[in-house]
Amino acid sequence: MGTCHYMDLFFVRHGVTDWNKEKRYLGHTDREVINSELTELTDLKEELKRMHFDHVFTSDLRRCQETLSYLNLSSHTSIDTRLREMNFGDWEGKTYEELKHDSAYRKWIDNWEHSNVPNGESGEEFKARINAFFDELFQRILENTLHSKQQVLVMTHGGVIRYFVSKMVSSHTFWNFIVKHGQGIRLSFVWQKGEWVCSSLSEVPFREKVK
Repeated sequence: MGTCHYMDLFFVRHGVTDWNKEKRYLGHTDREVINSELTELTDLKEELKRMHFDHVFTSDLRRCQETLSYLNLSSHTSIDTRLREMNFGDWEGKTYEELKHDSAYRKWIDNWEHSNVPNGESGEEFKARINAFFDELFQRILENTLHSKQQVLVMTHGGVIRYFVSKMVSSHTFWNFIVKHGQGIRLSFVWQKGEWVCSSLSEVPFREKVK
């Protein structure tokens, strides 16, 4: 009783793939990272090596697992399919230029949360699985009475990170929060008055705070 819970949640977006370079929509298609691009993560790798993580989670897709392997963290890793990027269905592998005159695509751009991707995933379905993962994680942290503060790393995709940040940090929206490939961010949380509150948002390697 009375324990004050804290959590530092580290997100890392996977490294660059060929489709990322070509600005193609990449959701559940399982492309590998470009190995030569992983050297851009050297500073992040050195920063994370100095930390201890109580939990590490990753999307099951290759681009995440290959990026995590490059970071060479010593912590045990759990693979969770709920951390996948949105399923872009018929739009997988296509570019904005190829889609910009598609009425369904324009509708999705205007209101992705309440629109459906043809033969893919709706915004509501995407949000539901992401919420389910983090609700479960936050409850696990809360039930751990041995440690009042824990550090968790999540290797995932740009859409997942942008959605979660926009949900937890009121000053950011899905479209205005940009996270680059191979970039790390840290969100610090405190449990107060019956809910998890985000107290800060920082880039990793640590520079200036972005909140």
